[in-house]
Amino acid sequence: MGVRGLQSFIENECPEACKHVSIKELAEKHRKIFNVDPVLVVDGMNWLVKLCAGLRLEYMYGGQWLQIQRAMANFIAIFKSIGVKLVFIFDGAICESKRNEWVRRRTEAYEIYLEIFKMVKMNWREPSGCSGIPTFIDILSCFIVKGLGADAFQTDTEADFVIADYAVKHKEVFAIISQDSDFIIFNTKMYLSSAHLDLATLSTIHYDRDCLATKYLQLPVERLPLFACLVGNDFISRDMLKGFHLSLTEIKKGYVAAIAEKICSVIKNKGWKGNVFNWHELSSISLKVFGNRDGIHFIRDGLKSYAINCNNPPIKVQIKVSPKMEKNIYERHYNCMNAPYIFDLLFKMEFNQCEVLEDASRTPCALVYREIRQRCYGVLFNCYVAPHTPTNPGRTRAGGEVIVKEWCAYQGNFLEKPELVKPLPLKVSSLAGKDQIPTIDDLWFNLTEKEKLWMFWRILHIPMEFEFLVNLHKDQVVLACVLSSLIGGLKLSPLVKPLEVATLVAQSLWKKEIEELENLPIPWLDPANINLCTLFLIGVSTVFLVSSTCGSPLPLEHIMPWRYFDGKLFHYLYNKATIKPSIHDLCRDTESEFKLSAMTKSNSVKFPVLINRKKQ
Repeated sequence: MGVRGLQSFIENECPEACKHVSIKELAEKHRKIFNVDPVLVVDGMNWLVKLCAGLRLEYMYGGQWLQIQRAMANFIAIFKSIGVKLVFIFDGAICESKRNEWVRRRTEAYEIYLEIFKMVKMNWREPSGCSGIPTFIDILSCFIVKGLGADAFQTDTEADFVIADYAVKHKEVFAIISQDSDFIIFNTKMYLSSAHLDLATLSTIHYDRDCLATKYLQLPVERLPLFACLVGNDFISRDMLKGFHLSLTEIKKGYVAAIAEKICSVIKNKGWKGNVFNWHELSSISLKVFGNRDGIHFIRDGLKSYAINCNNPPIKVQIKVSPKMEKNIYERHYNCMNAPYIFDLLFKMEFNQCEVLEDASRTPCALVYREIRQRCYGVLFNCYVAPHTPTNPGRTRAGGEVIVKEWCAYQGNFLEKPELVKPLPLKVSSLAGKDQIPTIDDLWFNLTEKEKLWMFWRILHIPMEFEFLVNLHKDQVVLACVLSSLIGGLKLSPLVKPLEVATLVAQSLWKKEIEELENLPIPWLDPANINLCTLFLIGVSTVFLVSSTCGSPLPLEHIMPWRYFDGKLFHYLYNKATIKPSIHDLCRDTESEFKLSAMTKSNSVKFPVLINRKKQ
């Protein structure tokens, strides 16, 4: 996000504010001056988009996860080789003041997806120029880089503010790398361009905010936040400012270039300083910009968003928990130990899910897994129905009326308002001879791993015996749980076909080598399989939510998709299987054939039916 058009303005109109720099030289200079090991702060989501685009992987197959993980490891290693430590900071929550912008982006993305699916259905291949990030990687990326040994954090608000603040407070930080124009506005460490980063030479462009302000805008650098608000940013949109801008000049092309000089003249002539605590000045700005005083809070919020060291009151957890628990929820979130959904739910009673690569041919993923989420809400908000016994005629424990606001982007949901969803009280039976009605404190701190796993199993509510789940290899748990959930389906109607189940299991059993995966022939694209891969990966994200709810009985490393899923391999094997259904072709070795038969039978799938399946 940021000030739309500002970076183009700097690159095209302010050449001296765009300086080619060597990251190695900047780091060495910082080391000598401050006697510290230099740190570069990475805007996580911005970096992720650039990384995936640079890999040139087939976007629509569901993710070549092993290759993505290797690319992340290589990126970290390159900077380590020159003595630079990377600190990744990722968006971990949605700032409410930016909800409208979030909704706009989600709805626009689905219009693009509709066009993409139309083209795939016509040509059975990925449209040229199609790019994006794999489903679920936006959530997992912070956990991946942390697992690779880098420092990674997820925020409780918009990441750009946290990044700017972190850089100011840590003297070892010499720069921020991103492609978000807000970092031109923040009075923080130098801002380096990720779009212009050359990994071979470790050179890029430094956007010099001081040069921009003093030489080209002829404003003190402290006025940049006010300039950003009057040009238009995530708090004050261009639509809101349209009348003000047209009163200054006629806009033909180069939006920021057309209005920058006029806005700077107004700021200087009026003597505005952009002080968030000066209500008289804020009133004057609102009258000039909006024609009334109703815009004061927009101006103030916009200015405040750039105010580093501004003491924002911390938000509080929405349920009664111990002080230890509240501290632990925050720390697990910030240090990338929990799915980010947990923080949003317990602190905001919200669940957020961005658009995913699906069309209108199947039930939206967000709805497929809603009941599982509702059972998570039941556990998080302490809603249970205890078993009926002679000494206990049935009782319910609940923390009052609980409503969760779900912001889930899917076809047909225009996100004009959140969907209001109630928790499903969990029906709990006994384990080891005792009734289990645990609080979140119990789940996270007091229960054994097996008891946590039992709660995990109860929330998923899958057609799989608990002892079978306990005895599964850790790398197979997510795959088995997602497939079992899809086989159970909605209202006992399976969401996957036997051949789809067999292929998903088979690809998980391949001994995956990156070079072999890279050299696989490009499969033709079946739109149904694009949907299926998305459905599977949202299932993985749901299992992650359940595990985090239950105190993480499933270690993070075993949730990572490259351990059991490769999207391109799935499409490749499925295409082969539709032409010639064969266990041997799917598995390549006797051990895998045996495992495939065992796993599919355990999920109530009669695999022999697949052998005689005709080409679809």
